[in-house]
Amino acid sequence: MSAIRSQTLMGFIVLLLVVFLLEGCASLAYLPGQKTIGTLRIIGPNVRVNEAPAIDGQTITSGDRLTTGAASSAYLYFLSGGFIQLDENTDPGFKLVWEKTQCIFLILNHRTGQAYQQTTSDDCPSLYETPFGKWFRNHTQFNVLVNQQQTVMTVLEGKMELVSPQQMNLEQGQQMIVTKSGIQSVRKLSEQELRDMTRWRDRFFPPGAGGGGGSGRCGECAD
Repeated sequence: MSAIRSQTLMGFIVLLLVVFLLEGCASLAYLPGQKTIGTLRIIGPNVRVNEAPAIDGQTITSGDRLTTGAASSAYLYFLSGGFIQLDENTDPGFKLVWEKTQCIFLILNHRTGQAYQQTTSDDCPSLYETPFGKWFRNHTQFNVLVNQQQTVMTVLEGKMELVSPQQMNLEQGQQMIVTKSGIQSVRKLSEQELRDMTRWRDRFFPPGAGGGGGSGRCGECAD
């Protein structure tokens, strides 16, 4: 089963590489072959990296898995300037794949919890995977909520493309719910509903990118 999943994932990676190589997209923030993904900032006592207690400011590299527990959050600042914030009880893995000078950023097997990601034009093209679907994204802001029944993907800015189990574009302001049976709904959210989707972030005072102070939510702060 794991071998089939690995082959399927590699097929998506190859497709993603072809698309972005044809478009001439390449990250200026990552050097070819680099394995460092970014810097971890933690909030609360229950953040772990590969099952070991996390250290605020530690480097996250390809193959690492972050896990947050109760009353805890984590920010992973990418070298490109983008970031991802994890809500409590969230568990994604991270991988950086290279094809010559083109990087592909994989967020893998996000099985439970919630995350908010804000990317930049210098980010590597990315594939986001949950048990219910796989999405391509580039230069996008989105919120993703995963539980045992479904994935709720909400695009705040930019757009994403669902590539498995079906293919469909997800435009700015839209929310998609996917279960093991496929797409259950796609709808345009109101401005209030979009704000409500990320209100969980207000529970965690931001540490500030790179250790600096800041006001408001992390990732919207100035260096």
